[in-house]
Amino acid sequence: MTRLFFRTFGLTVGIASLLAVQPAEADEPVTGPDLNSTKGKPLDPPAPVSGATPKLVGVSAFAGAAMVDMGPVNDRLDSAGPGRLYPKNLPILFPILGGEGFGLFNRFLIGGSGAGLLSRSVDESGGRQISASGAWGTFDFGYQLVRVNGFLLAPVLSLGGYGMTVTASDKGETSFSDALQMNRSTSLTNNGFLTGISLVSKMIVIGKDAHEAHARSGWSLGVRVGGLYGIPLHGWKSDGAKVNGDPPFGLRGGYAALSLGVGTW
Repeated sequence: MTRLFFRTFGLTVGIASLLAVQPAEADEPVTGPDLNSTKGKPLDPPAPVSGATPKLVGVSAFAGAAMVDMGPVNDRLDSAGPGRLYPKNLPILFPILGGEGFGLFNRFLIGGSGAGLLSRSVDESGGRQISASGAWGTFDFGYQLVRVNGFLLAPVLSLGGYGMTVTASDKGETSFSDALQMNRSTSLTNNGFLTGISLVSKMIVIGKDAHEAHARSGWSLGVRVGGLYGIPLHGWKSDGAKVNGDPPFGLRGGYAALSLGVGTW
């Protein structure tokens, strides 16, 4: 999960960086014919020169919370083994940390985003512990509803992938020899295709007017609220091997996050 999260975050920052690159244009000295050669005749005015329109871009980090449907997993844990080995349910609320980057092309928003579901754990009976964590990464496609004086509002459609990990471990005391021979921890993974829809709102709070009409550049604060629907590519796996009788699962739920970043829009 950690590798997927950092690859996604790096891809997001890379997309935003490429969109933000502007070719520098060197000032060229204005030249004209020798005044002596014009013999007092007026010169034609120079043709107007217009520079490239600045691109409108943004990159930011965000933090918030996601609510994930862990019902099928909790139902299976509740019935696992004799005597209910895992009587306590996994939490459905996860802290999230992530990043996003985008560029505005006319009124269309194109970019990417990703986030990690920070691990949540529950201490079970008999010294056992169960934990869950995950991550997702998507390409984002949106449409600018409002953009005026540094305020941006856009609905966004996201397409990408997700990964989820559930780990069961034994935290009880053991001997050195038993620790070497016994499998005291088992990790189950589930990966799949992810779709999502969200509403993104951002405001430049510290900045200055940009060259583009009705745009500002600087530091921004924002809010992102959305829903996720994951379609698994396969069932749960343990160390790459298929797990039989596994519960159905796809990363499905909703999230809300606050963002801090920089940009021009």
